Amino acid sequence: MTLISTRTTAVLVALLALMGAVGAAAAVPDARIAIDGVDASSTEPVVGERVAVNVSVSNSGGSPAAADVTSVRLLDAGDGDDDGSDGEDGDARDEATAVGALSAGDATDVVLWTRFDEPGEHRLTVEVVAEQEATGGEEDGGTVTVTRDVIVDVQPAEVALDVRTRALSPEDLQSDDEDQSAGGIDLGGIDGVFGGGGGGGLQANEDGESEAVQSADSPVAVTVVNTGTSTADRVSLTAVGTPVGAGDGDGGDGAGDDETEPDVGPFVVEDVSPGEERRVIVDLGPLDERSNVTVTAAFRSEPDSRTGASANRTAVSTLQYPPREGSPTVTDATVRTTDDGEVVVDANLGNAGTGELEGVVVSVADADGIEPTPAGREYFVGSVGAGDFVAFDLRTAANASVANEIPIRIAYTERGVRYTETATVALPDSGDSGGDNSGTVGTLGTLGLVGLVGVAGVAIAGAVIRRRDV
Repeated sequence: MTLISTRTTAVLVALLALMGAVGAAAAVPDARIAIDGVDASSTEPVVGERVAVNVSVSNSGGSPAAADVTSVRLLDAGDGDDDGSDGEDGDARDEATAVGALSAGDATDVVLWTRFDEPGEHRLTVEVVAEQEATGGEEDGGTVTVTRDVIVDVQPAEVALDVRTRALSPEDLQSDDEDQSAGGIDLGGIDGVFGGGGGGGLQANEDGESEAVQSADSPVAVTVVNTGTSTADRVSLTAVGTPVGAGDGDGGDGAGDDETEPDVGPFVVEDVSPGEERRVIVDLGPLDERSNVTVTAAFRSEPDSRTGASANRTAVSTLQYPPREGSPTVTDATVRTTDDGEVVVDANLGNAGTGELEGVVVSVADADGIEPTPAGREYFVGSVGAGDFVAFDLRTAANASVANEIPIRIAYTERGVRYTETATVALPDSGDSGGDNSGTVGTLGTLGLVGLVGVAGVAIAGAVIRRRDV
């Protein structure tokens, strides 16, 4: 019979107790649930933006039992720290229930949604709760809860819309080759043609492809760009204009007495997301004369609506239509008084622009102390190309005690529109005697007429000099 000492017995008892303790520590749930990943749909969402949080949940392949995932929740971090979250610590932002059972080695993805009312770093907690299946004859498998934190950096909401406009001509929208751009505009990228009376437009055919613009009286290419961080909702466009010279003090009086004011819209462009742009053509319709046009984009934003602001925001762009490329001006003027008191103006009519001036006629305009050119005796200059100039002379009677300059009316046609502008030349000094007294060119007139030096440079380039009286 083997005798076991008291000391040996104590050692065995301690060993058995240690083994029991190890066994108890190893008695973790058989279903080994893990959160493999938590990713926000936007790495830097903005205030008010709805953000998706993608959660990947798995049951380890080494797990001997399946698990039923009953809940996946998105919580504000529950550590009591002031982390800038919008809710109280531990508050649930979203929850998915009855996610489904996961066998050993299975995984599933769950999408939770949230938004933030304040910028800054927000720490969130993802919590997954699962019920494990019973194994080894146990009646209940038990509940498994795992968590994982994620930090989301929220940016301030910026509401900003940029409107860019470019005046086109009807010819710019016509192309025999459907693959070619018209007027620098890719017709396939145009969302639509609005307004006007042309009767045409950019339409979608049966295949959903854009067809070319059939007609437009006064087309303007409008590009709406969202340069902010928040979606511009319900964007609409309007275009309003006034004839050039109507109360703006520039002296241009356009084509005649009937003033056409373009006023078209509103036209709905729909929503424009951050970084997105929409391109449309707005047809201003028939215009009798050149007009200052203001294109306004009105829109709303989600941050505004959440704060109770209901008024539309606006963004504007201005241009003159139709585009004018010619620039008539008077230069190299010599003004002299004859022995019989008549004033003679010898000058050049130059074109410092890039487009051709057609049907140019010059005359002396009516002014205090100045006798205007009689009807039918205007000086017909004709066409003046870019960088070209044509000499002309005009005669008038002037009262030097009343007037100190002579207004020169310049009438011309460009791109089918008739314009009238005025330049001035100085009268000779009143103290000069008669005969061949001469003066110098005065301050040039309206609508962006260029200065004397610039036009003189054009004149040096040389051109055909013509003189024709009507």
